[in-house]
Amino acid sequence: MKKWFPYSVVVAADRVDKPLPVLEGLANLPPAERPKEVIVAMGRNPSQQRNQGVAACKTPLVYFLDDDSVVAPGTPRDLSSHFEDPRTAVAGGPNLVPPNAIPFEHTVNSVLASRLGSAGVRFRYAAIGSVKEATEKDLILCNMMVRRDLFKGKGGFRSDLYPNEENEFLNRLLHQGRRLVYDPRGAVYRSRRKSLGAFCLQAFRYGRGRARQMKIYPCLSDLPHLIPALFTLYVLALVLSTVPLLAGSQVPDAYALVWGPFFLFVVLAFGTGISASSWHRRLSDLVKVPILIFLRHFLYGVGLFAGFLSPPLKPETSDIRVYRATFHGKKASFRPLSKS
Repeated sequence: MKKWFPYSVVVAADRVDKPLPVLEGLANLPPAERPKEVIVAMGRNPSQQRNQGVAACKTPLVYFLDDDSVVAPGTPRDLSSHFEDPRTAVAGGPNLVPPNAIPFEHTVNSVLASRLGSAGVRFRYAAIGSVKEATEKDLILCNMMVRRDLFKGKGGFRSDLYPNEENEFLNRLLHQGRRLVYDPRGAVYRSRRKSLGAFCLQAFRYGRGRARQMKIYPCLSDLPHLIPALFTLYVLALVLSTVPLLAGSQVPDAYALVWGPFFLFVVLAFGTGISASSWHRRLSDLVKVPILIFLRHFLYGVGLFAGFLSPPLKPETSDIRVYRATFHGKKASFRPLSKS
């Protein structure tokens, strides 16, 4: 049996007077798998909230969860067991769509977990493969366990970067020779965007966050993330190329070649839609999945341009309050620890 270690949970939330699914999930864990302490940091700067939450922890491992991450039984044991190897700095796993999610969430998850929709980062949204040494593309902050002393020693997350603060932190560790681990068994359940507008905003924000991260800590491994920006320019060029045709101009001989890559993209997107439709037995995914894949890449590209062209993010200066959560059966109460 693998050895595993005590851990603390750190959650960043905007307020504690609302239901926090993460606490319900922790309360439902077997007693032996529950954290030694749960720290909830309230504020409007998630990066700094998590840094202050870690400062309040006492265990050797800190488990970062979002306020809507529901931990699956066995996950804490699986993730913490990897720290038996002293080289391991971080261990994490996927965040999966809840089984009781609405149909649109399952459609969104089909996009996020697909090769065409997410490429190398699809490991974050599906339990794929086996345990492996990871990069920042495999891990996600809503389900990530770290060594507390190492996290504090490296200065934690940058308070001027959100989202993508964990990606920048993980790249720093990788470039210093630290070991990251992806374990598909160590999963949490987390809702997907429930509307088209929310999905589009998320795609834009992810692109903008990646651009801001690249400006702060540029890496060659980030180059593939620029492809959506090229895709966005390509699509806009295609749209502009149709203007002369609408005015009655003659179709150039090379016009079909220019559109060729887009038609290939459409074919591949519909192939992903067929796969999702057959898996979920929903005919509507034949159309929804290709549309969402297109919007994900196009708006991610728009977000990249916005991130590169916008000024650096100014850290939120509002108060951060840190609480320790105490469970009473399935319910939790909060005791304030500090105010900054």
